[in-house]
Amino acid sequence: MLVGVVEPHWPKSKTGRPPFAIKTMLRIHFLQQWFGLSYPAMEEALHDMPVYREFAKLDGVLD
Repeated sequence: MLVGVVEPHWPKSKTGRPPFAIKTMLRIHFLQQWFGLSYPAMEEALHDMPVYREFAKLDGVLD
């Protein structure tokens, strides 16, 4: 998958909140591109649409 391409550029911060997994963020990026959503619109869609959360493997994370 694309994880190997993205992983070298993924933030490896030791402070602050840990980032989501690469696979999750790629899935969210794909949803944004497929449906033409801005960052705020994608965030709202993840809260409002269970099917998006399921695809991104975020069930239970946003509760």
